[in-house]
Amino acid sequence: MGVKVSVVVPVFNGGEWLEECTESVLAQTMPRGDYEVVFVDDGSTDATPRVLDALAEREQVVRAVHLPRSGGPGGPRNAGVEQAEGEYVYFLDHDDRLAPRALERMYAMATRCDSDIVVGKVVGHGGRGVPKSMFAASRDRADILADHLLGFLTPHKLFRRSFLRRHGLRFEEGPAWLEDHRFVVEAYFLAGTISVLADEVCCHWMKRDGRAHYSARRFDPEAYYRALRQILDIVDAHAEPGAERDQMYAYWYHSKMLRLLTWPVLLGRPVPYSRYRWYREIRRLALERFPTSVDDWLPLSIRVRSWLLRRNAYGDIARLAAAERGLSVAADLEQVSWDGAALVVRVRGRLAYADGRPVTFRRVGDRLLWNPPCELRTALPDEAFDASGQIGDSRLELMVQNRHDKGVYSVPTRSELALDTDVGAVQNVQQVRLVGTAHLDPATGKLGRPLDAGTWDCLVRAESCGWGPQRRLGGSAEFPAGKPPVDSTLTFDGEDGTFAAKPYWTGLGNLSVQVTRRQKSRPEP
Repeated sequence: MGVKVSVVVPVFNGGEWLEECTESVLAQTMPRGDYEVVFVDDGSTDATPRVLDALAEREQVVRAVHLPRSGGPGGPRNAGVEQAEGEYVYFLDHDDRLAPRALERMYAMATRCDSDIVVGKVVGHGGRGVPKSMFAASRDRADILADHLLGFLTPHKLFRRSFLRRHGLRFEEGPAWLEDHRFVVEAYFLAGTISVLADEVCCHWMKRDGRAHYSARRFDPEAYYRALRQILDIVDAHAEPGAERDQMYAYWYHSKMLRLLTWPVLLGRPVPYSRYRWYREIRRLALERFPTSVDDWLPLSIRVRSWLLRRNAYGDIARLAAAERGLSVAADLEQVSWDGAALVVRVRGRLAYADGRPVTFRRVGDRLLWNPPCELRTALPDEAFDASGQIGDSRLELMVQNRHDKGVYSVPTRSELALDTDVGAVQNVQQVRLVGTAHLDPATGKLGRPLDAGTWDCLVRAESCGWGPQRRLGGSAEFPAGKPPVDSTLTFDGEDGTFAAKPYWTGLGNLSVQVTRRQKSRPEP
């Protein structure tokens, strides 16, 4: 049998991070003869060409391809696919890292599900954001909308090579904006089966300070939103006008336009003129391509900004961004105890602004309307603030994060919603209170696998009306950090030994679970 997976890595001035990337792909549990690594040098001006040639000479699975400078990753990725011999192709950047079992696990899913695309769990570092909803659970056959596949459009995915060739799928070459979105969106529409592997980290997506990466060039709003128009053209070619297209449009309207009108993106830009230039291009595209029906698919906190944007209320948008700065989840720990083999964690929480004021709503007839945290000078109808259809989806969730690889996993949590009335003795004003009760079973993890040995930090996340703050879970008056959260340790058997799990307080007073290997399993005689 030939090569199963080709890892294609575009490289420009790889520097110190190239070594980490190389070590990760050469440490795969997939047998060496089953995969190859194609490094494509894009006219590097440092020692990268010599390093890659020496690596290819030393490692049989490595090939080095050298190109003249193109100014973007698209050309090197296309060249890598042309050189690849694998049944599948995985795209990795030169400063990212693969987890040890990534290729083995993704290829196994691809062959079992006959997948054209496999999306393996990605963890972001250094400010890289990866949507939690996309990796909430593994999916043999994922749906673009129902499984939130538009939330992560970088090319860090496994693609069947014959699928790419059959459809002539190629990246735009040169210094292009959103070239990865254009490639992945087209591939999503054409794929027969897309699978999601969520129960184990496959790739560490890194943002490095000082990296000479392609997107580090100065932001050009006009060019950026021209590229976004091209993505919308792809959607138009595959989706008829109506609710499905509106829902897809809502992703880019939210993530690439309206989200940029929140803190810290809008007010974090140093020059007021550059902020307004950005805003002007966003509004121009909104009026040109986004009908008001798209607003129906926006969460409340973002939908208000759409109303203001369409009315050209830049001042109100800026005031709202400043007032929402620091919005977080205020959480109180109510229970930590063992219930058989599960750790039960009960948390009460609410959304609050940075100054401690709760996020509040007012009751008007049968509607529940959001009270903005600042005065808006632009008159908007009640419809803009109506949370009635979204408030019921609010939930509080416990998550655990592996301190070693930073992978975040949801813990099964029963969430309860309550609306406290007469907040601050003001009639008809209410705030959302959430209670989450989670059951963490270290032996099964309820994450698809047991908890690995190491430290697992507990996080709490509140989701309501488009807000989704999360934080480390600390102690409370009832569970002070100076006293052990529980008195006993749970022992359980894993595939390679006996393990012990014990909750404890970190030095900063946050709840974590330490999993240690007690002994290795003895082989049966």
